[in-house]
Amino acid sequence: MEDPLEFLRKVKSVSIATVDNNRPEVRIADVMLYEDDKLYFLTARGKPYYKQLKANPEISIVAMDENYVTVRVKGKIKFVDNSFLNKMFDENPVMNHIYPGDTREILEAFCLPKGVGEVFDLSTNTPKCERFAFGGETVSERGYKITDNCIACGICKDSCPTGAISEGNIYVIDNLLCLECGNCYEKCPNDAIEEPLEF
Repeated sequence: MEDPLEFLRKVKSVSIATVDNNRPEVRIADVMLYEDDKLYFLTARGKPYYKQLKANPEISIVAMDENYVTVRVKGKIKFVDNSFLNKMFDENPVMNHIYPGDTREILEAFCLPKGVGEVFDLSTNTPKCERFAFGGETVSERGYKITDNCIACGICKDSCPTGAISEGNIYVIDNLLCLECGNCYEKCPNDAIEEPLEF
């Protein structure tokens, strides 16, 4: 797949989740710029969105394209110098109509300089999922795992909707094909399957 951050810029209008007094909040916002492996956004200081970001700079982003490919990203934002506003307005000319002239002085620019994410590709009959990291972050391997407690009974393989499990003395799960649905985990008679780690 293409660079997942470039994918988010191309989709442009993404859902961004923040936290407000321990409650989740979500809105549609545009990725204004993708540069040097960073995603750039803007908001106005009067919005609850801005206040939530100042109080807790952790965000989660998700977007899907017309082919049912989804990218999720999470990380900590950083407010940046408003010199980025000119570049954002050049890249997104419609903003000149929304905030003409001096009215853009109310805006604040911020970026997501590092984070972790996941690509979930439902564009084919065999869904695939892969994790990634950027800006120096690391990400845990995804999917359920079969341990040495496996007795090779085959129940897990028969219960997997995507055929992600291969036979062997100890069965193996292909983490690119694993949907993390948990069917194998619930069906295993020997507690030989470990739950996945959150990315």
